[in-house]
Amino acid sequence: MNTNILQNKVVVVTGGSSGIGRAIAINAARHGAKAVVVSDISPDPREGGVPTTDEIKALGVATTFVKADVSKKEEVDALVEAASEFGGVDVMVANAGISLKADGPDVSADDFRKLLAVNLDGTLFSAQAAARQMKANGKKGSIVLMASMGGLSGAGITVAYSTSKGGVVLMAKSLADALGPDGIRVNAVAPGTIDTHLLRTAPGIAEAAEGFRLRTPLRRLGQPSEIGDAVAFLGSDLSSYVTGTALLVDGGLLAVI
Repeated sequence: MNTNILQNKVVVVTGGSSGIGRAIAINAARHGAKAVVVSDISPDPREGGVPTTDEIKALGVATTFVKADVSKKEEVDALVEAASEFGGVDVMVANAGISLKADGPDVSADDFRKLLAVNLDGTLFSAQAAARQMKANGKKGSIVLMASMGGLSGAGITVAYSTSKGGVVLMAKSLADALGPDGIRVNAVAPGTIDTHLLRTAPGIAEAAEGFRLRTPLRRLGQPSEIGDAVAFLGSDLSSYVTGTALLVDGGLLAVI
């Protein structure tokens, strides 16, 4: 579905080459964004196909790719600065995140720190850089952080991941309070079981996905584009009085488990 709810807005998406991030970036263009800045470690989708920026250009929307490791503050700062070419960021989507092949109660210290560096540090750096630019430009923007159903309900196979995403939920609430006086809204989106390459290949999660589907009231997995639509809503003026919330997009799964 194409709309104009993001008309005249410059959208920045981290982790935008693949999966949910790719869908968020492409949907931003479909929802009328003025420009979309896509960032990731590599421009090429993990699951193959053309780069996200090619898809956006085909929709007639201005775009650029910026390589960035979100765990490095200086690279995130440079990424957000790249949005100045289009007039500065209006909607910042801190989507970049990783999971671990060996998560659980015995997660190693090195793996735990690696995950937190991306999922928490990178999310904070993204929000900070966007907020600074929004304030400098006098923009009442929207910052959307990517949480997870696993950040609202724990699981033995995702001890580190759930810990990080629970932190993202509280980060959104805290930043909403801090940035609200400047007119900057901060929210999180918490996806449930979404049909992505990551879901199909992550140990433990892939095996559990069918059980999740059968227990989900809608009896299906979510699509990446449905997360993209939720992000577009939170980035748009339709959600002008929504801040500090974690929008659960899980087909009703957490309502029944």
